[in-house]
Amino acid sequence: MNDHSGSGKLIHDSFYPQSRFLMKQKKSKLLSFAWVILVLSLMIFTSTSHSSDGDDLVEAAHTGNLSKVRTLLKKGIDVDAKDSVGATALMIASEFGHEKIVQALLDKGAQVNHQRKDGVTTLMIASQEGHEVIVQALLDKGAKIDHQTKNGVTALMIASQNGHEKIVQALLDKGVKIDHQAKNDITALMIASQQGYEAIVRVLLDKGAKIDYQSNQGATALMIASQEGHEVIVQALLDKGAKIDHQAKNGVTALILATSYGHEAIVRALLAKGAKVNLRENDGKPALNYAKTQQIQKLLKAAGATE
Repeated sequence: MNDHSGSGKLIHDSFYPQSRFLMKQKKSKLLSFAWVILVLSLMIFTSTSHSSDGDDLVEAAHTGNLSKVRTLLKKGIDVDAKDSVGATALMIASEFGHEKIVQALLDKGAQVNHQRKDGVTTLMIASQEGHEVIVQALLDKGAKIDHQTKNGVTALMIASQNGHEKIVQALLDKGVKIDHQAKNDITALMIASQQGYEAIVRVLLDKGAKIDYQSNQGATALMIASQEGHEVIVQALLDKGAKIDHQAKNGVTALILATSYGHEAIVRALLAKGAKVNLRENDGKPALNYAKTQQIQKLLKAAGATE
């Protein structure tokens, strides 16, 4: 029996809440938000005992043992043998960036569109890890660009969340659905805006991404970027005509978010575009109630803000 303990990061179809988003005011007078923004969590999978040639192929793909992969393939082994979570040797090799092994498996007819038990594909894994050559090889072999995990996540979202601009561009060049919304209604643009990836935001905007799509809690890309303090992204969204005074389901606006988190430059940018200073969240509080600094208070009052 051949034992192997691997520690590869594979995409897991689950999400964690971005706790810094605003919700109703607590006794602590701190603001935290109930939006669930898509940020992929990674789970470590450990391969256990291997007792067959199929398991050996997966292990060889993990360790990068090209010679062993070729030997097993010559023996006529099932090229699509799977591990306990449904991952194939092609998936494992793609995760760890073993380009020659990926090509050898593809040349033997490995299923490029196989989905793991959670819906994850090889293209998603390579997109997460930023392996551009492997992504292109998969695309050349007909990888389906719009496959979704069980939560509606696509390769474009994954590449956007991990900051892989060239992979985002490659997927866009193949005609990926740029405005696809996952089950919580978030889009690739929202994800890139949250993460602060300016180049990806610009690429998505230049390709026509819808700027005012909303999450299931009413969050827009502008609101997300305003809270996170990404000044350049906020300006890019404003320049593209983002709705500046949109209110989420709890009533918060981009200005309330920027004010609450003390992002003075963003407050200035929003005010310069004519943001309404007296819109109130559902508890009846306007932006002025959340001002973190005296300078932000002055800016809001100069624009006509009242409590």
